[in-house]
Amino acid sequence: MADRLRAARPTLVVDVGAGEGIYAMLMRTATPGARWEAVEVWAPYADRFGLADKYDQLHLVDVREFTWPDEPFTVLLGDVVEHLPEADARALLADLKRRADHVMVSVPIVHIEQGAVGGNPHEAHLHHWTFEEMDDLMDGCDSFRGEVLGRWWWTR
Repeated sequence: MADRLRAARPTLVVDVGAGEGIYAMLMRTATPGARWEAVEVWAPYADRFGLADKYDQLHLVDVREFTWPDEPFTVLLGDVVEHLPEADARALLADLKRRADHVMVSVPIVHIEQGAVGGNPHEAHLHHWTFEEMDDLMDGCDSFRGEVLGRWWWTR
């Protein structure tokens, strides 16, 4: 993924469902000069993981209510869409393919039952995606199929 980000040369990266801020910690060096913004629905993560220190801007809001930037951006949805109802996830991805320059999605591609984690009800898995289902949704773009996770990189 670092190679993809490096090649994309984004000026803005929006990390949705930032959680611990892992993508910013691991990938910022691949995007010198880019701004990194986090969208996180669970406010307790902001303090617990020091998100304000890992991102240039932190938005504590549900991604379905987030106002997307009016400038070119790359969006990272790492283990996010399985936490949305299927219809909401499909609408979000369709919207992002109209707005973003690049969309990275990773999801579990095996059935994993999961409810709230650590008091966070947003960690519940609401839809279990198959690799084929997400591949169709992402228009057969570049993808990786692991044993548990799938990853897609869509470019406008």
